[in-house]
Parts: sequence; structure tokens; C-alpha cells
Amino acid sequence: MNNLTQRKSPSMNSLIEMATHGHYPIIESSWINTHKEQGKKLTDAEKKKAQKILKRVSEHRSLERQKTVIFSMNDIERNLFISAFLNLVEGRILDENPTLH
Repeated sequence: MNNLTQRKSPSMNSLIEMATHGHYPIIESSWINTHKEQGKKLTDAEKKKAQKILKRVSEHRSLERQKTVIFSMNDIERNLFISAFLNLVEGRILDENPTLH
């Protein structure tokens, strides 16, 4: 997944920053909990789909519009988004605190 592209998007960047502090304004906590229970690695095809979904969400600046995009997704798309997003958040946390590696 092209983490660099997503991290350069101002709207995605601020979402990632908030998430590193435990605040997920556009994701329901129940989705994250369900996702954690499934916890599997993405295939290459899933990564490509997730990249497109991240781009679709990041094209919107307001949280309300981003939330609308996510709520309109089917479960598969939403799970791909959550996986990719949490990977970006994890990457940011590790970048900011290399001692966690």
C-alpha cells in the first residue's frame, strides 16, 4: 500500500493524527472492535482496493462528508478501509516513536 500518498493528503493526514491519539471521528467503535476480532493481513488485491477506498474518502475535506462515504460503503469495503486506515495509523505511531519497533 502506498502509505506515503495517503499521508500527504491533508484530510487523511489529520484523521491519522487524531487516530494516533485514540480519536476516530469517522469510524464507529463497534466497527473497529469487529475488525480487531477478524484481524487478518490484506492480500495484494485487497490492498489495491483499499488504496482506492482511502483515496475516495480523502477526496472529501469535511468529516461529515467522509463519514457519509464510509457509512454508504458495504461491509467488505468498510472493512478494507478500516484495515488500511489502521495500518496507516500504526505506521505513523511507529514513525513517531521508533523505540516501539
